[in-house]
Order: sequence, then structure tokens, then C-alpha cells
Amino acid sequence: MVTFTNVNTGKSVSREETKDEEFIYEGKPLLLETDIEGHITYANRRFVEVSGYLKEELIGSPHCVHMHPNMPQAIFKDACEKTSAGKTWHGYICNVSKEGIGYWTELTIQPKRDEEGKVVGYMATRRAPEQDELEKVMEEYAQLKASGDANVTSQYCGEVFIGRGACQF
Repeated sequence: MVTFTNVNTGKSVSREETKDEEFIYEGKPLLLETDIEGHITYANRRFVEVSGYLKEELIGSPHCVHMHPNMPQAIFKDACEKTSAGKTWHGYICNVSKEGIGYWTELTIQPKRDEEGKVVGYMATRRAPEQDELEKVMEEYAQLKASGDANVTSQYCGEVFIGRGACQF
């Protein structure tokens, strides 16, 4: 069991250990928003359904609650660098549901800004990935991991838009 703390409720939110089971997401967009510190502030109904969490569990939890531990760290480093610079990041990600099942999506992360242009959070949009492209990406990710790239762990908790601390490598 992997456990996180929801900052809104103070309660623990848990998910199963990651299983050797994955699927390719094929539905409408999954939307998630976080504050600057990476706590989930919004999740659309589709994201709630696919993730397996209750909306009350998600809102206030760190976004890494759904981060797959086998993703290569280099992917998150790239995304952190771009989003920290106020740019949009786009790529393919495998997330993990509350039941421990991985699911692949095409992900776009955009900074949310206030009236003065200061980044105040992030919006992540996950879509069904292109099958041909995903196969290439999965092969590249396997090569990254095989080359010695450290796997991201739940302690790192850094699926890019976790907040300022996650982008320190």
C-alpha cells in the first residue's frame, strides 16, 4: 500500500502497490489542476472514474498519488524544467490507478497564471494516446531506464507539476 496525506482533510489516501497490468486510455480528456505546491484543486468526473479515487480523496492530495513508479526520471526532469520556466510540456505518461493498474495517456501540462502573469498552478490534460507514437515512446522509455536512469519513486512525488520542490535535481 502506498499512502499520501490530503492537506485539506488531514486524512491518509492510499493506493495499491503497482501491478504488472496496464492499459491504454481511450476516452474523453482527463483534466486535473493543481496549486503551485502540487496539491490537486480540481479533477473532472472522467479523471475521478479512471483513477478510481473519490473526488474527496483527490482534492487536496498531492498529484503524485497517481504517479506510476516505473516512469523514467528524465521525463519528469524535462517536464519540470519546461513548466518551471512557464512553458507548456507535452508527452506520454503512464499513471497508476488506486487499484494499482497503470494507464497510458498523452499529457499536456500548462501553467495557470494570475492577473500579473505569475504562475499560480498547473493544468494537466490527458488524452487518448496515438497507438503508433505510444509504441515508440514506450521503447524509448525502456531504453532510458536500461541506460541507468533512476526510476521515480513515490518519495520523489514529482510528476512534473508537484510544485517548486519537485524540480530540484
